[in-house]
Amino acid sequence: MAANDLTTLSDVKAWLGRTDTNSDALLASLITRASRQIYSWLQRPLLLPHAVSESREGGRVLVLREWPVLAISSLTIDGIAIPQASSSTSGWSLDAWNGVPPGRQQTVSLRDHARSPVHIAYQSGYQITAEPQIVGGGTASVAAPFGAWAADAGVAYENGARLTPVAASPAIGQYALGLIPGQYVFNAGDDGAALLISYGFVPSDLADACIELVSERYKYSQRIGEKTHSLGGNETVSFDATRLTPLIVSLLAPYRQVSPL
Repeated sequence: MAANDLTTLSDVKAWLGRTDTNSDALLASLITRASRQIYSWLQRPLLLPHAVSESREGGRVLVLREWPVLAISSLTIDGIAIPQASSSTSGWSLDAWNGVPPGRQQTVSLRDHARSPVHIAYQSGYQITAEPQIVGGGTASVAAPFGAWAADAGVAYENGARLTPVAASPAIGQYALGLIPGQYVFNAGDDGAALLISYGFVPSDLADACIELVSERYKYSQRIGEKTHSLGGNETVSFDATRLTPLIVSLLAPYRQVSPL
């Protein structure tokens, strides 16, 4: 699976009913290309957690360009760092995401600060943060309630102490990624430990849309240019020649960026 692909080869093959490996290279390429086409249609550069930096004109309420916003790293006005507002102090406040996709564009409100330019650094993308899990038999697997695991974002003990990621054979206080996406591997000495696991995920709607698009493009190679096909003169099959079928559009529409970037 290439970085930022919206589905996996195994999921596409399962949908197509393919068990052989003859078309694996082609399907993998189609997944990456279809994913980029979806990003383009959505008018969004990335969906997994990533760092964003914006410079904006001043105002008391700013609509952030990318979403969902996980956290604001810094906000400066004319180069001066502005703190997060509290009940008794001025500063910025974020309209927080509720954690459920698709989400929507979020706003930052500036209390007593309306000058320009404003520079905002923040983390954006679909992420489950601090999901509780228990190590058992040297492993733990995420629940992934809204879509498939796609990227590690860190593991901590219940008390907040962070574990260190390693490639393999973790010691106590370390972890590695398992062969199954969403599975984490630990030292046997961590069995029974309560953990908080954070990870990026692909919303299931977008994965389904990508599977549909890949399948359409794969099947289209067998009927390039055809709009209808006659079966022995007794039955005619019609094909939808739309690049993105109505089903795909309906899956993607709630995630589309509709205001200018």
